[in-house]
Amino acid sequence: MRPPKIHFLVESTALEERGRAFTFRVQKDERIYPAFVIRSQGKVKAYLNICAHAGLTLDGRRGEFWYLECTYLGCVQHGAIFDPDNGKCERGPCAGLSLISLSVSEGEGQISLEDWKYTLVVD
Repeated sequence: MRPPKIHFLVESTALEERGRAFTFRVQKDERIYPAFVIRSQGKVKAYLNICAHAGLTLDGRRGEFWYLECTYLGCVQHGAIFDPDNGKCERGPCAGLSLISLSVSEGEGQISLEDWKYTLVVD
């Protein structure tokens, strides 16, 4: 199996702890999906911006993902609440389901997408 392609996303300093997410798009099997990366407990985490309940974007295109005093990620569509560290739905209509995570890395002041299944869409 080939190693994943590495795609630069954003400078590390652009992501504050439980601050505003950086949004981007990825592609898999000729379909394009919205995605986002956040910093939680000092680590970067990335997910597809698709609620596990109804397939709608979590943020309603507002760029805001944090809820309940920046403790959880939330879906503005139906009120689902997700653990930012593992993407699991803790409360709401998709309890027990999870967000789809993307592989990201941080090093040398940069955050990069390093996923086997998804590639970065560059506009």
